[in-house]
Amino acid sequence: MLFRLEKRREPSQLMRYLTPVAAVVLTMVVGAIIFSLIGYDGIGAVREIFLTPLTNSYKWQDLGVKAAPLIIIGVGLSIAYRANVWNIGAEGQYVVGGLAGTWVALATHGLNGPWILPLMVLAGVLGGMAYAAIPALLRTRLNVNEILTSLMLTYASVQLIYYLIRAPWKDPMGMGFPQTRLFAEAARLPTILPGTIVHLGVPIAVLVALVAWFIMSRSVFGYQMRVVGTAPHAARYGGFSENKTIWLAMLVSGGLAGLAGVLEVAGPFQRMVPGFPTNYGFTAIIVAFLGRLNPLGVIFAGLVMAITFVGGEVAQTTIGLPNAATGIFQAMVLFFLLGGDLLVRYRVRRVHGAAAPGTA
Repeated sequence: MLFRLEKRREPSQLMRYLTPVAAVVLTMVVGAIIFSLIGYDGIGAVREIFLTPLTNSYKWQDLGVKAAPLIIIGVGLSIAYRANVWNIGAEGQYVVGGLAGTWVALATHGLNGPWILPLMVLAGVLGGMAYAAIPALLRTRLNVNEILTSLMLTYASVQLIYYLIRAPWKDPMGMGFPQTRLFAEAARLPTILPGTIVHLGVPIAVLVALVAWFIMSRSVFGYQMRVVGTAPHAARYGGFSENKTIWLAMLVSGGLAGLAGVLEVAGPFQRMVPGFPTNYGFTAIIVAFLGRLNPLGVIFAGLVMAITFVGGEVAQTTIGLPNAATGIFQAMVLFFLLGGDLLVRYRVRRVHGAAAPGTA
């Protein structure tokens, strides 16, 4: 007895939008079982990770700060993935964006003026775009897979951080710690709610998602991304260049990742440190798919992933859950989401297989 997948004629649109919810629920159930089996309080783990950030009002500000970079990067990736361009190196572009903003902050240290922060943001966006241009160039000129090149460049960017903060950018007053000097006031993002850590990057993230939604749904650029991604041969007849689309998708996704990086270094970090790479770029891949590659959906998906980050930190202190637990829950969300998508598009059929050669 064998099983095969049979493509459905018309996949259910309702199930397509219910699948992300089901993926989160299944993650909570299976996660509770797994952590209970390995000796932890599984139910407590799910409660602390998924519920405490929502019920504890003191954690709401953390959710906004954690969700902002996930939303910005996730929006950029959703645009690229709609065009069938697989940028997996957003983490590296996020890092280079942060480094570019740091360079401006250090170069203008001692100066003052409202122009410093916009210059940092511009540098961060350009840095992310420049780093994304490398896999775009290799893909369009040499047909090198952008998945591999963008991913490998991520590790190069992390090593670049380690070099800069241990040598030319090291704070001479930092007591030997590998970090840059603290940014001047003009190079830091202002907080928008007094007495909280909610900075200007949070509303910027929402604005980026809204603008991206409008562009993707109401402009020729958005139409080009969708057509090239779903029907590349038809797009060619329609006058859309595949190589141009690859460049646009990579530059937009890289630029937004760089924007997230510079907002993070100018906001929560306020200096460059070894812990700056926080896997936001990788988690944003889950955010993009959980949001159905729709910028509006990415807002809610970013909040869900932010809940796991904040809840994971809570669970470490309350029930002793390891730091890796957050990644496990996030990976399960992606696993169940992809599995659910498969079942939405295909149905499982049981068939009687033919006997193998040489057997009765």
